[in-house]
Amino acid sequence: MNLLQGIKIIDFTRLLPGPMSTMLMAQMGAEVIKIESPKRMDYVRFSGTQVDGASVLFHQLNHNKELKSIDYNSPEGKQEMLEIIKDADVLFEQFRPGAMEAWGLGYEAIKKVNPAIIYVSLSGYGQDGAFRNEAGHDMNYLAYAGMLDLIKDENGKPIVPDFQIADIGGAYMTVMACLSALLSKTKTGEGCYIDVALSDAVHPFLAVPFGLKSGGLDHKKFNLINGKTTVNYATYECADGKWLTVAAMEIKFWNNICEIVKKPAWQRNNETELLTINFPKNEVTDLFKTKTRDEWVSIFKGKDVCIAPILELDELEKSDYHQSKNTFQEEKTMNGEKFTTIKLPFKVKA
Repeated sequence: MNLLQGIKIIDFTRLLPGPMSTMLMAQMGAEVIKIESPKRMDYVRFSGTQVDGASVLFHQLNHNKELKSIDYNSPEGKQEMLEIIKDADVLFEQFRPGAMEAWGLGYEAIKKVNPAIIYVSLSGYGQDGAFRNEAGHDMNYLAYAGMLDLIKDENGKPIVPDFQIADIGGAYMTVMACLSALLSKTKTGEGCYIDVALSDAVHPFLAVPFGLKSGGLDHKKFNLINGKTTVNYATYECADGKWLTVAAMEIKFWNNICEIVKKPAWQRNNETELLTINFPKNEVTDLFKTKTRDEWVSIFKGKDVCIAPILELDELEKSDYHQSKNTFQEEKTMNGEKFTTIKLPFKVKA
């Protein structure tokens, strides 16, 4: 994909959110040069199974970038860095606030050699405010954003997801902000400074519960898509211990399900009748335990019911869905070692 062909990006980021941001832009055609100081190597290099001198995750996040090792704290390294930055369009950095300034590579210093630079700082809590220097990771950002309060088990204990939400959400927010700045630059010729806080990047995910709260409603009672308050938007265990999602929000989808499973008495006229306080959810739970997950998938296939299997991680690459979407692709390291990565999650047609 060549949407960003001709765009040059300097990447000082490490770990997940920054490298994910620049990886996505590289997948869109941008030239990305990843800079690592010998004194500050990307921690992800050493995280997990090693392939060709780095972890598989490192290769997944950085395979489409030019990798350079430069000691930018030395006079020679700093000068080399400034030469590389002179004709760049974007610079990404993910250090604590003030670090790049201390090394002589802050926004004001870079503007002197490249006045039109788009300079992106990605951090946990932003560049300003009382929390700017606080240490943090994904779970901390979710906590401050109120998201962990919305992910709890049946005993009310917050659940820590097995994947990063703020880091990935922050990566997408960063890409969106950067692309907006690039679009503005084509009109004005001017660069800018972008400050992305991972803790703030989570906030848009709260749209529904926050909207309910702002309207004076208890989101725990009136959020119909939290998987707990209704029978038609929930997960159900099957006979083989695997799970299905039922997301039949509109009444027509729920009534289609009832017709297919020969339960006409379960059909209703409106969604409020499907609240768990009004409907015997245990009967639905018992029904789904009578067949395996894949048997149910086969029964509902193509029937307009908003039902899907909860695929396990080990099933993804061989699943019919991902095979049909061509979600994954094989890449090679510089020395020819093969690994699998995730393709860009959208397509463009002329």
